[in-house]
Amino acid sequence: MKKIIVGVLMLYSFSLQAKNYYVSTSGSDNNLGTIDTPFKTITKAATQMVAGDTCFIMAGVYREVINPANSGEPEHPIVFTNYNNDSVVVSATEVLSNWETYNGNSYKASYKMVLGRQNMVFYEGKAMDWARWPNNTDNDKYTVEGAEVTGGSGSTIESAAIDETNWTGAYVWYLGAHSGTSWTREITASQSGKISFTEVDINKWPFSSHNPTVWRENEGNHYGQFYIFNKLEALDKEQEWYYDESTETVYFQAPGNADPNTLNVEVAQRERTIYINSKNYIHIIGLNAFGGKAEITGTDCEIRNCKFINCLQILDELDNTDAQVANAPIHIRGSRTLIQNNIIDGSSLNGIYVQGWGGITEVTISNNLIKNCNTVGIHASPLRSAATNSKFISNTIQTSGRDGIYCGGTGCEIAYNDVSDVMRINNDGGLFYVVGNANDKNNEVHHNWFHDSWGPSYADGRCAGIYLDNNSKGYSVHYNVVWNITWTGIQINWDNWNIDIYNNSIYNIGGDEDGVMGRWANGFTIDDLVIKNNYGSHGEWIGTDISTTTNIISAVSPFRSVANHDFRPAAGSALIDGGEIISGITDGYQGTAPDIGAYEDGLTPWIPGVNSVSGGEPDTPVGTRLIQQKDGDFQVYPNPLKSGKLRIENKHLNGSSIISVFNEIGQQILQKEMFEKRMNLPYSIFSEAGVYILKIDSGTKQQVQKIIVL
Repeated sequence: MKKIIVGVLMLYSFSLQAKNYYVSTSGSDNNLGTIDTPFKTITKAATQMVAGDTCFIMAGVYREVINPANSGEPEHPIVFTNYNNDSVVVSATEVLSNWETYNGNSYKASYKMVLGRQNMVFYEGKAMDWARWPNNTDNDKYTVEGAEVTGGSGSTIESAAIDETNWTGAYVWYLGAHSGTSWTREITASQSGKISFTEVDINKWPFSSHNPTVWRENEGNHYGQFYIFNKLEALDKEQEWYYDESTETVYFQAPGNADPNTLNVEVAQRERTIYINSKNYIHIIGLNAFGGKAEITGTDCEIRNCKFINCLQILDELDNTDAQVANAPIHIRGSRTLIQNNIIDGSSLNGIYVQGWGGITEVTISNNLIKNCNTVGIHASPLRSAATNSKFISNTIQTSGRDGIYCGGTGCEIAYNDVSDVMRINNDGGLFYVVGNANDKNNEVHHNWFHDSWGPSYADGRCAGIYLDNNSKGYSVHYNVVWNITWTGIQINWDNWNIDIYNNSIYNIGGDEDGVMGRWANGFTIDDLVIKNNYGSHGEWIGTDISTTTNIISAVSPFRSVANHDFRPAAGSALIDGGEIISGITDGYQGTAPDIGAYEDGLTPWIPGVNSVSGGEPDTPVGTRLIQQKDGDFQVYPNPLKSGKLRIENKHLNGSSIISVFNEIGQQILQKEMFEKRMNLPYSIFSEAGVYILKIDSGTKQQVQKIIVL
């Protein structure tokens, strides 16, 4: 009893010692940091805070780095959060003004940019283009619009398009005909028809497959394509900029050829917005970051309910020899990190990168919206990890130059993710992509949607659904749906051992020569590759143990509605009760036998990705995402909503209902009680355009509706 009393007293004593600090843009660092006398900077609060303390940050833009001086403790983290749901932006940029006319529609301003490859000019939060030739005419960073290569070597590119402009000192971006990855080098000499650059070793990967001597006629682009950038001579189009380091001058041609003095123009000044440097138990909640990354080198830290907008706009390494860069808007270098309920939008490399070396383990990435990544066109992904024993659950991933998810660690779970619109620049990759080695990974890939990705038109458009590339071993792949892609549903290469492929649905993939599975053997072997309970629209199954009765190939869709993403078996489908029992996989099946494919008829359908009103807890992935009710008791209009009011009518209201509104990653932005059959919600409750979820809870019945806000 004495021990219990002592423990309670210690906890009570600790709670009395914990402090709340407040920060406001109108405060002063000479203040006490109370709600009435707040600090001006987060930095000041960070130097004061110890385990159990919380920093409440009031509305505004803070041009500094959150860098805690101390660690929290297991039950007493140090917390940085927004005050009263205020909009707080931690920015790595500075405003650039005092522009003067340079030439025609371009302007110049004196300023010292200090970040090298991460120098960037932003207009209204959007990253501008390095001055380049040929121009990016459609302003889409995923359409290359390069000049055609006609020959060259490991140190030269030849092209009739190259004029007599002296490109020495600029950079060349090169994408070979194979288009698997790009590389960037500094130009050392230039003449009409040819440029020279820092030599690459064409005898070693990745340059062996991607260099100006490699002709790929069947892949549509001969020797490849290139563009030149980072030269004042190339500044001739709106959205382009250039920095002259020798004179410390920024040149810019603004969108619409406007005077940049009338615009919101910012430049990157700091590499990071958040730096948790060897500090543990730090929580970042409800903040927005812009222009600089969050880097975590401590353990047991969390980032939740935040937005990271254009937080890594950077060039490829100019001496890159492995076609990848370990960098991202959220860069994790510490174990037991939780990244949950965030939006990561805009990165020239990865979206979230988790380091593997150093024993990083038990990282959880859940319920995040990650989009618009890898405009460089190398081996980078919206979600890329090498950590062990980690979970990547219920994320929505959209738009990437190459792969969607890459997990190179062991003992990991990749589940309930919705991945689409990848391989926008590169070829020969997948929505889920890994490369193996001699060891079993023991990874589980289940209950994911991989869909709607086509690969670039200038190559042969090879985008696989699930790609277990060279020597991948030790995977359990089950209950995934793959559809609307240009290559194989599941691609395996070289030695592939100890792989179970169960209960997947693969539809509308590849051309006539491609199918549900493909393999490049190259003299290697497969072993213990088990195929059971799968549906595919065409092609063949590849394995060492392929069930002849429980795997179906049929061009006729067996689903309820592909258009509505309803992949449950249609009534009378051969999928129903057509499978076999697999312990630990088909447990809980309905009917006389398990169904074939990714959905079991009679069970609540699982839907992957974000939009989870449960908050996206990592251990509750099944059935949490809201499904639109088309025939419910209430009506919501107008939808889409452009202005005015959102009208809600509940035809069968009995008593009262609770109205809740959630944003696209499941964060609640409104909750109020509805007493009448009609109620209006003002347009102003929606902070920005996007998808929202409206939920009505009458106590005995819950219904939801998606709302599009323009």
